[in-house]
Amino acid sequence: MWAAARAELGDAPLATGPLVRAILDRSRRYTSERERLAAPADRTADLAARAAFFTVADAMKIAIPLAELAGRGALPARRPIRVVDLGAGCGAMSLGLVAALASEPGVSLEILAIDRDAAALAIAAAAIRELAARSGVAAAVTTRAADVQKAPLGAADLVVMGSLLNELGEGAPLAVVERALGAIADDGAVIAVEPALRDTARALHEVRDAILARGTGHVFAPCTRRAAPCPALADPDDWCHEDRPLQLAPRTAELARLTHLRDGGMKMSYLVLRARPLPLVAEASAWRVVGVPRPEKGKLEVIGCGDRGRVPIRLLRRHRSAANRAVERAARGDVLVVDAPAGEPRVELAEATRVVRLEPARDRGREK
Repeated sequence: MWAAARAELGDAPLATGPLVRAILDRSRRYTSERERLAAPADRTADLAARAAFFTVADAMKIAIPLAELAGRGALPARRPIRVVDLGAGCGAMSLGLVAALASEPGVSLEILAIDRDAAALAIAAAAIRELAARSGVAAAVTTRAADVQKAPLGAADLVVMGSLLNELGEGAPLAVVERALGAIADDGAVIAVEPALRDTARALHEVRDAILARGTGHVFAPCTRRAAPCPALADPDDWCHEDRPLQLAPRTAELARLTHLRDGGMKMSYLVLRARPLPLVAEASAWRVVGVPRPEKGKLEVIGCGDRGRVPIRLLRRHRSAANRAVERAARGDVLVVDAPAGEPRVELAEATRVVRLEPARDRGREK
């Protein structure tokens, strides 16, 4: 990515001082100054920040939904896999896709990257081709400088979009997602990755509910709950997001240190939709852990989200047993299969309650 950015922009915007200032400017526009989202102080400097920092830091976010699809045997079967990267920018989602699928035997990709920024697409194409060559992945890359809301998508197996929907105007995110769903094959998927901010995550939850209400797609992940409404929308202060560990590359880690951004966690909100229904996990009574476990004196509570809504799952210390101990190892993003009915106002784990912990984004390892 650094080589591709340098070839397009030269050395000056990639010097540490200007780069740090541009990274901080973009961060403010995404958080506290969103009215300036489309108005960077310096467009060349902003592109350097997107390429050298944000693209690298965000690329592996797509590995989570891809691994969950792979864990259910739900990666598209067609080879090469036809990928449309909408709002591709400097190629974060496609780069993550290449890296994540490099270990899949016989994988090959046809990537169409669409963005209105031709310079960003030039950086993306060079970086994707180089990474694919180094990773042993056959990847053909085509770029198209166009408006993502109007550009023809063609037939696709995967449509991916990273930090795109929150930059669109009112009503546009749903329309873009539905166009993407209309482009995918029966075994395809649409993957939308958004920032973990409250407002952007809640907007993604609203898209989820609208898709279900209109019957234009089926939710695969992150939800084990397949119905609307999203329980996180019940409280205006609530939202669902992921926080996964990530070791940043050395240059990116140094920029994170200098800017005090990215604390080693990979924070995001995401949504995976399919044309054909398929649950994230096959087991009934599945609860996605959507918060940080809360150990207290004499008990442990985790917040689970499932078909019955968003409910605390509680284990009292005196009820700990070999059957239910898996709940003590639960972390945000895990799935708990609990052999107990949802009560009011929580799921109480008895000594005999059987709990299985699943990690959908990894090997379907189980802990009883």
